[in-house]
Amino acid sequence: MTNIRKAASSLQKLFVCGALKYGQPGHSILANSGNGHAKFWCRATTTEKLPLVIATRYNIPFLLNKPGVGNYVLGEIYEVDDKMLNSLDDLEDCQDVFTREVQDMNIGVGEGTVPCWVYLLQKYPEKLLSLPYLSSYENSATHPYVMRNRRTHKHPPQEDLAYTAA
Repeated sequence: MTNIRKAASSLQKLFVCGALKYGQPGHSILANSGNGHAKFWCRATTTEKLPLVIATRYNIPFLLNKPGVGNYVLGEIYEVDDKMLNSLDDLEDCQDVFTREVQDMNIGVGEGTVPCWVYLLQKYPEKLLSLPYLSSYENSATHPYVMRNRRTHKHPPQEDLAYTAA
């Protein structure tokens, strides 16, 4: 019984609003128990407006750290363990591209807010702020998401943020 309590107490909340959401191209990463534990907890929105944009030649959704700009963004909260967070940190190029920080997420009228980890793009070209702001991400034929294993690695992530479609 103590092990179960210990495992449950080590779970943390993670807010995802892009390709990691259920039904989106990157969700298999959360669903793969080899990456760690992840269990859907509820839908939620950001408590403040943030710009969610699709950018790079790979059509990656980015949540920009620019509070007050954009929309209240709809996403999902998962309970995850440290192993999953570490797997996602590797995937999200934490340090180089994204940073992971705790922000309160709104879980519904009268339900209040919950602190969650969220991946934010801290350093980005200003031109990303001129892209359309989304309130919810869905992969589409117009901007098809390219999975990491299908990307050409000659474009470092930070450099690719400056990419402009022809």
